[in-house]
Amino acid sequence: MIRKVESNNNTLNFGAIKLKPLDEKAQNILAKADNFSSVHQKLILGTFGLIAQPAIDLANKDVDKDTRKVSALRSAAKAIIGTATGLAVRSITIKATQLKFSKKGSGGKILDEQKIYKQFKNGFDSLRLEPDKLSDAIKRTPSVIGSIMGLAIMIFTNFLVDAPLTNMTMEKLDKFMSKLGDKEDGEGEV
Repeated sequence: MIRKVESNNNTLNFGAIKLKPLDEKAQNILAKADNFSSVHQKLILGTFGLIAQPAIDLANKDVDKDTRKVSALRSAAKAIIGTATGLAVRSITIKATQLKFSKKGSGGKILDEQKIYKQFKNGFDSLRLEPDKLSDAIKRTPSVIGSIMGLAIMIFTNFLVDAPLTNMTMEKLDKFMSKLGDKEDGEGEV
């Protein structure tokens, strides 16, 4: 658990390891990152995976060229499908949870904080939060619940949706890459 050290509000404490005070730029970055939802996080990780993993596979000189190509295509397909499925599931579950805890007729736009508090009163009371932090925790609750539901649902979508779609996408990418390779091979010929 990361917590701030009492003597200096800008020092992070990782158990026995205490880090020097954070400068204002680092504090701003951490504050912005704190506002990323699980949907944003999935998009960032998926994009990084789409860029990095196929490049790593293509650079692997321990296997032959065809194996590198197949591995890179598979990594790209997994990143595309996994990210798309993850974004869809997380978005749907978060929106559904926000709708459940919203004021009637608001379409999920206005959260019913009293309804959320009553539902999880014991948990909120056990935290003993200051009023402004309690309000923030209440507002974040539907997104947290939606994210947890999304993770649970994705256990099944990984097998039922991701695996078959990854194979189909890999085949499409292979055909696309073959066409690109044919065009490149034909460009230098007279």
